[in-house]
Formats: sequence, structure tokens, C-alpha cells
Amino acid sequence: MRHRGSRAGAVLLAALAVALPYLPAEAAAGTVTEFSASIPDSTPLGLTAGPAGSVWFTEHAQGLGRVDALGAVKEFPVPANSQHHVAVPEGAATASDGTVWVTDASTVVPRVGKVNSTTGAVTAYEVPTTGDVSFAGGQLTDITAGPDGAMWFAGGPSSAVGRITSSGAVTAYATVGLSPYAITTGPDKALWFTDTNGGSIGRLDPATGNVTTYSPDSAGSGNPAAGGITAGPDGAVWFTEPGVGKIGRIVPGTGAITEYAVPTANSAPEGITAGPDGNLWFTEAAAGNVGKIVPASKKISEFPLPNALAAPMRIVKGSGSTLWFTEAGTGAVGRLNPSTPPSGSPHAAAPPLVNGINPRVAASFQGRCPTSAIICQTQITTGGSVKIGGFSQTMPPGALRVTGYVTSLGSGSATLQPPLTGSELESVPVDVPGGIIGTLPLIGPILGMTPAAMLPFNKLTITQSLAGPVTVGFGPSGLQATATLNIQLNNQLLGTSCVIGPITASLAPADQSGGSTHDPQLGWQPLNVEIKDDTLSVPKAHGCGLGGILDGVINSTMGLPSASGNSLDLPAILSVGAGAHS
Repeated sequence: MRHRGSRAGAVLLAALAVALPYLPAEAAAGTVTEFSASIPDSTPLGLTAGPAGSVWFTEHAQGLGRVDALGAVKEFPVPANSQHHVAVPEGAATASDGTVWVTDASTVVPRVGKVNSTTGAVTAYEVPTTGDVSFAGGQLTDITAGPDGAMWFAGGPSSAVGRITSSGAVTAYATVGLSPYAITTGPDKALWFTDTNGGSIGRLDPATGNVTTYSPDSAGSGNPAAGGITAGPDGAVWFTEPGVGKIGRIVPGTGAITEYAVPTANSAPEGITAGPDGNLWFTEAAAGNVGKIVPASKKISEFPLPNALAAPMRIVKGSGSTLWFTEAGTGAVGRLNPSTPPSGSPHAAAPPLVNGINPRVAASFQGRCPTSAIICQTQITTGGSVKIGGFSQTMPPGALRVTGYVTSLGSGSATLQPPLTGSELESVPVDVPGGIIGTLPLIGPILGMTPAAMLPFNKLTITQSLAGPVTVGFGPSGLQATATLNIQLNNQLLGTSCVIGPITASLAPADQSGGSTHDPQLGWQPLNVEIKDDTLSVPKAHGCGLGGILDGVINSTMGLPSASGNSLDLPAILSVGAGAHS
């Protein structure tokens, strides 16, 4: 009976674990080459050129990724912190010795990590959160190689900038009243950073710790107030002002600031770097463009990426004559050659929240919801397990995705509306190992490995569909969701109407980051969550075989109906924002 239950459980588990199509590691579009993460919702943010021609990137909702010199993508986990919360990877930079460093932007347990470039293992250092100057409540959003061989990082709302040595020793420097976001070493060997509180530019003298601030004319006018920063090839420091759509230039010796408006309105210029061609290159997070500004003439040119909702964030110079950038909105890292930039007219920006001062940085999933949507959400499972009775099975990543929106919560709950494009529930047929033979009691696991299992009549696939509307709302523990599913068994003998259902499942996500907030520049929240439901009740199968003649066989084999002892435990990425389709 144990084998029979195990095989029966496997059939139902496979039904719940419908895999999404595999995203290719590399896809070319014009002169932009994109390298996709395994889960597009992982939200790539920071990146840096690593050793041996590699590029490393952080996945804000998953871990780390590496694109090697041949274009192969490999992903690595980041260990949980001391409070057992998942990491929120963000900044990335390479030290003078070639070591890759990253930041964990958790506002609960902020950390800096040193990466083993061979294995991808991360040694994480929790930074101080007590004392006169600390990173309590901070958000470590960026990191850079300093002029002294150490790494320096921005502490966000903690109003501190940090220095960490190769051995993990941390020193905190106060930046009173500021919220450092991006940081770079300037041509004067000082640390320069942007301030998201009021849009100031800060300069920290590493010898004394003294901080000097400079305010652009547009400081405090837009939201986000400030974005990326980099040392230019002209001896100046360049920065972005996403809220007002400008590129800024500050002269270290005098503090003189000049601002240049980006031609595409509300495009949210975000990351910026000095390119291999002697120009400054930047991303437009709200428009899906990259831009170039020539230091001598200050001429700005813009170039479209394949997806207007790519939400490009950070940008760096890679090996050779290449530029690399993260596409947070589509789950990819892009590469281009500045001598042959993408052709065509630049994309218009997404509809702004407030014209001229508050652009809308949106991911591709938000383009499937109207701007009237107060909640646009998509959630995809990333692993976990489902338990039927006394048996359990590990689930593959990408098992299930639900996407939709609501325009009003009314009494606190609402029906999730299907997205404007695509399906509310995305799934594909999945093969059941061993087919029909493999589900037989006792001997199924053995016969399922024989040549007979390869015969066409034995092939068994499972699909699933919604049996009713998905409801969403807010409860004591946050967002709640309930879905009712039908599971269909497809086989020559069973026919096309063999269904198990309806099965009502709770998809209520529990945040795994400890309540940490996420990057303030993003127009959506990518959350690591866990979906648990130990109240599943599984009904009988019906419609199996001609006139339901095989219903009894299926129900006996699978132990149906099963009123209790069933559960699911699925980690997932939940992305929530407002709609962006006008």
C-alpha cells in the first residue's frame, strides 16, 4: 500500500507542479544580446564585471547570477541571515584584486557579501546596527571599490556610508540627514554618493570621514530624487536624477553642477557608467532605453531595448568594448557594443504617476494590467513540496504562475481579473513518470521503468485550469488569495475528460524577508514568499475512460477522495505593483 500511495501521490503532485517553459539563456534582438535568468521574476539589479571575462549580477528576489565569457548563465543562492530570513541581493562591485562583492539590502539584517568566483559561495558579513553610527534600519543598495583597497557601500536610510576590508572589518561613517543610494570612487579619490532623501550629492573624504554635500538646482523636485553615480572620463562625477529626467555633472574641485535634460520625458534615467568609447552611458528605467551623453558636446542620444518595460537599472563596462546592464522588468542581463547601439526610435515612457516629477518604473507583468488597477500581481513558485497523506514530493521551480489585477477592494476582497494579455493561470502539460503503468499499485514503480512504459497508450500528461475565479484580499497576515483548480489526466485510454476537481487551494503568501522593504527606485515589489496550505481536500476523479468506466481504477490507485492529510508548501516570488497599460 505504501508504493501505491506514493505513485498515486506522484500523479496528483505532478498535476500541481506544472512546469513553465524554459527561458533560453541567451536571446539576441538587434544589436542587444539578452541573457535570461531562470525565473524572470528574480529582478536583476546590480552587476559588475568579474574575473575571466565574466559578469556577475544580483537577483533582488532570488540570489546571484553569472554570465561567463561564453555566454552561459549560472545562478547561485545567497545564504539566509542570522534571523533565518532570505537575502535581498542588490549592489555588486569588483575589488582591485578581482573579488566580487555584493550587498544584501535587507532592512532587517543588512549585510555585505564576498563571492567565491569559482563556486559562487557567498561569505556574508552582517554590518553593525548598534552604536552612535550604524546601519540600523539601513538598506545597502550599492557598493564600490574604494581608493584604499577596501570596499565602500551606501547605507540608505541609516544615513551612513560603510567601509569593509577583505577580512570583513566594517567601519561606519555618518552622513547626517542623507540617505546614500549609489556610490562611486571619484577622480579625486574621494567617495561620492547620491542621496534619495533630497537629491543631494555627497562627497566623503576617506582620510577624515568628513562629508560635504552639493545640491543640484533640481534637488528634491522629483521622486526618485537621485539614482546612479560614476566617475567620468573628463575628470568630473556624473549622476542621474530619475524623478526629473536629468543627467547631472559635478566638478570635484569646485562643486559646480550642470544638469542636462533627457529628451524622452518621464524616462527615469537610472544607472550611469563611463563607457569604453569615452562617453557616458545610462539606462532609462521607465522607458526601456539606454542613452549616451558625449562629455565634450553634452549631446544626448537614446536607443531602444527590445522591451519597453525592461526596466533597465544598473549599467557597467564589461570586458572588451562592451556595456552590460540589468533588465529588472524582464529578468535578464543585456549586453551591447557602444559602437553599434540599437537602432530605431527610443520608446516612450510608461504613463507617469505625476508628469515631470514622478515617472512610472514598471516591469513587463505590469503591462498586462490597466493603469486603473490598484493591484497588479503575478506569483510564480520556485520549488518546495506538496504532501498527499503520508507522502511528499519535491516540486520543480516554475510550477505555477497566477497573474491578474483588481481595480477596487471594496469590502476588503475582490475577484482577481484576468490580465489584458495572456492567461490568468499559466501552465503546460507535464509528463507523469512511468505513465499509466507507473501508477499501478505495488508494481507500478517497477513496470514504469520497463520498455512497456514507452508505448504510446501508456503516455500520461497532466494539465490544470481554473475551475472558478481567484479571490484576493487583505487579512491579518497580509495579502490573501484563494484559487479553485481542475486537474486533467490526459491519456489515450482515459480520454480527454478525466478530471480531478475542483480543488480549492490557498495561495496566501507569507513574506520570507522579515518584512524588509525593497529598492526605492522600483515601481513594484518583488517579494520572496512562502505559500502554505494544509487544508487541501481532494475529490474523486470523474470522466475517466468511455462513460467514466475507469473512474474507479483511478480513484483506487490514487486513494481518492482524500479529505485530509494533504498540504502544499511552495516558496514563490510574488511581484506586486500598479497597472501600467494605458
